Amino acid sequence: MDNIFLRWWGCGAFDACFGDINIAFDPYLFNQNLADVQPIYDYIFISHEHFDHCHPATLSKLCQGKRFKKLYVNPGCITPEQPINEKYGDAAFERDLPITKHVPAEKVEILYPKHCNDKNGTSRSFQGSETFEHGPTQVETIESGENQTPDLPTNGYLITHTTKNVSILHIGDLHEPYPALANLQGKVDFLVHMKLGLGKGLEHRLIELIDLIQPRFMIPTHYRTDRKSDPIPEGHWPPNVTDEMAYVEYIREIVGDKTQILPFTAGIEYEVEMPKKQVIWKWDWFNTWKVPPWREKR
Repeated sequence: MDNIFLRWWGCGAFDACFGDINIAFDPYLFNQNLADVQPIYDYIFISHEHFDHCHPATLSKLCQGKRFKKLYVNPGCITPEQPINEKYGDAAFERDLPITKHVPAEKVEILYPKHCNDKNGTSRSFQGSETFEHGPTQVETIESGENQTPDLPTNGYLITHTTKNVSILHIGDLHEPYPALANLQGKVDFLVHMKLGLGKGLEHRLIELIDLIQPRFMIPTHYRTDRKSDPIPEGHWPPNVTDEMAYVEYIREIVGDKTQILPFTAGIEYEVEMPKKQVIWKWDWFNTWKVPPWREKR
């Protein structure tokens, strides 16, 4: 069975190349990465309308070409809450939305969550929220939480490649766990995590999320470092962590043996061995000098 490839692009951006189908979540690229990116994705999934998740400059480049088929969004990307003159970082909703200003309307489709947060009302149900299939992949939508109202939910996405028997859950900016997420239990191999339950006094939320879903692996995302190699330039959302190794160990202490933490480096594509679903880690040997400095003649 052919291997698959996963990549965290920085912020909440993540992609998965299965070989026969390529998908991306919340793509958000800058500078040379944006200049070089090619429209290699069949489907793109947007969790909500904030600029670091629904990024017009990136989507304009990716949502084109013969391979691209559909951009899936939450309703706020098309029919944002009025008024839409909210300023958010370097973006203005009025300028950026609806996203059909930047992507042809026939290539955009609204999705609603199948699994909803009962704290927002247990009687809510949305048309077009059922699980559906695209060839070998199955799509199931959960309610997220960022910037939503009862009528304008935000999304997370569970994508399952049924032939390869591998699944990825991107939770969007999920704010809190809720009982309906137990419907995903046993279905999630890779959980793309976005800061939920991280911070003093919030750890119980992460524990509850992991207990409800029971993912095989968890990939921490939506943070930034000061490395020059970080795809998200300085001054852009999300915030830095002062020490990413300590940050990952902090997460590991919270979840214990409930799941396995995969500390991805932003911008690096990781090969996943199938059918074992193990990430292949490689040595990267290189020298930064030809002669050791302590041997140089003075």
